[in-house]
Amino acid sequence: MTLQEWKEIGQLSPSVVNMSSVGRRQNRRREQDSGISRTARIIVSALILAASIGGDGFAFVAKKSDGGHVPKESPFYRREWKAAERLVTVESLRVHYIESGTGRPVVMIHGNAGTVEDFEFGAVQLISREYRVFAIDRPGHGTSDRPAGKTATVEYQTELLHRTLSALGIVQPVLVGHSWGAALALAYALKYPQEVSAIVLLAPAAYPDDGGNSLLHATIRTPVIGDLGLLLGKWIMGRRMLKRVLARAFFPQSVPVDYFKLASSSWLGQKQLKAYLEDEWALNDSLKKMSKRYSDLNIPVVIVTGDNDKIVSPKENAYRLQAAIPQSRLIELKETGHEIPQTHPESIYAALTLISRPSVSKLN
Repeated sequence: MTLQEWKEIGQLSPSVVNMSSVGRRQNRRREQDSGISRTARIIVSALILAASIGGDGFAFVAKKSDGGHVPKESPFYRREWKAAERLVTVESLRVHYIESGTGRPVVMIHGNAGTVEDFEFGAVQLISREYRVFAIDRPGHGTSDRPAGKTATVEYQTELLHRTLSALGIVQPVLVGHSWGAALALAYALKYPQEVSAIVLLAPAAYPDDGGNSLLHATIRTPVIGDLGLLLGKWIMGRRMLKRVLARAFFPQSVPVDYFKLASSSWLGQKQLKAYLEDEWALNDSLKKMSKRYSDLNIPVVIVTGDNDKIVSPKENAYRLQAAIPQSRLIELKETGHEIPQTHPESIYAALTLISRPSVSKLN
């Protein structure tokens, strides 16, 4: 496929310079620590301290730029455009979502931590030109409710998402999941294989890492100590620690000012911190079971990864997943980190367009 064809498919920036096969995987470094979307090591440390106180692959490669493909002066980074906000009640829980556009339904699922607003830095605006786009706050994140007295595992969130899409009348959607949200998209496709048309996985968390923390979980599940720990954790973490975490997530790009403001206001609430940490703790058990079945998937799958992802190891997740799903395709973004929805919204559009190409459809 020529460079010109790629520009036509994905409306990619001129900084896309060449194509390469998956065999040129160059990122052999195992990540030394994690950040927002795989493990909670930074916040875990703070909370433990608080508790003690009380097939057919390919890649396209992009050059490095200071702000990814989206210039800092772009309205994408300034978030001047927003989709319509909605609420739907499912199982007595309020589920918050945004909606924009018309056409084939695309459902976007944010990572951990995160909200629907992660996709409002260009992705929804770009994709809704040709698709009907929904983005949904997962339970306890953003302004969606979290179930009381129940662990919101990946399996539970899969069922809740299914009921939510049914309530909204969304049929045969393309699921687009980022990081933890990619695990949810995979779980959905495995459980409801006839009810999803394709999945796009951005920096996917697909395989278990080196484990959660039982002390942390026990602390959070204890009402008084847990609440105190979360409050102290917020105080210990604060904006300075959050800025360090986000710097690692966006590396080698810089953190957009608007995104830091958004994360500061929406990630550090007690409800959101608890949801984040519970999601992290429960993820590994689900991935251990799910990962044995990835080869069963028989729908179009496109995986998008950054070669400099410091949060979710591309080698241990994206590349490994591509090898496990025979009909999957891999898009590798050169000089790109974890926050693909914000730094490379055009790559999501390219992945969606790729799904519709006959060469992918024939793989079903």
